[in-house]
Amino acid sequence: MSSLAHAVPLNDLIRHETETTEPTCICGPETQPVEQLDGTIDWLLMHHSLDGREIP
Repeated sequence: MSSLAHAVPLNDLIRHETETTEPTCICGPETQPVEQLDGTIDWLLMHHSLDGREIP
């Protein structure tokens, strides 16, 4: 059975939706597979900041 985790930017302009297993947050999170040491796949929902901190 796989699990799901959310990676959310701290102190962003909005409250990110982390109570769902679907990428329904307004920031348009990306779903990324994470392979574990035992070969199983877990999932990461990588949320984007709305204040633009990822942009160089």
